[in-house]
Amino acid sequence: MSQRRTGKIARIPKEHRDAANLMLLDGEPYTAIITELEKRGFAGINEQNLTNWKDGGYQDWLKSNERLEQMRLLREQALDVVKDNEGSKVTEAALHLAAAQAYEILADYDLSAFKDVLAEKPALYGKVVNGLAKISSEVLGYERFRTEVKKKLDEIKVASAKGGLTTETIERIERELNLL
Repeated sequence: MSQRRTGKIARIPKEHRDAANLMLLDGEPYTAIITELEKRGFAGINEQNLTNWKDGGYQDWLKSNERLEQMRLLREQALDVVKDNEGSKVTEAALHLAAAQAYEILADYDLSAFKDVLAEKPALYGKVVNGLAKISSEVLGYERFRTEVKKKLDEIKVASAKGGLTTETIERIERELNLL
């Protein structure tokens, strides 16, 4: 997907390419797709054009739709985490989204293109490494925070066993803080 496609189907407007892609997805025969494109004003497309498109542009379209669906699901999951926990896990949701976005970048990683970009702009390498380091640092910081909160709650439980807070009170505090 690093360069724009130039075949006959690639040159027709997106709306009509999407219609052809949906027909391919549904398993429609090439003759039906060619007929539909002709009805839409795109004559001169043959079975070889569709074969080429199915091996190239259609595969790009499938990958793009899959990535969009994955990102939609991740976004919904992050929103559910925030909703279900009344905002207490916003940091965790944000870290998951950042990690998902980093994954998306790495999934499409093209070493030769990256080398070309670095040859032109070597400072970008430092930015990429710095960004990954920041994400890692935030994840570690968040984990330290969770560990510290758990430790403090355990200390409260021990104190309550010695006549301090009741177990019910501690559980209520945990629920209300919703830190874990």
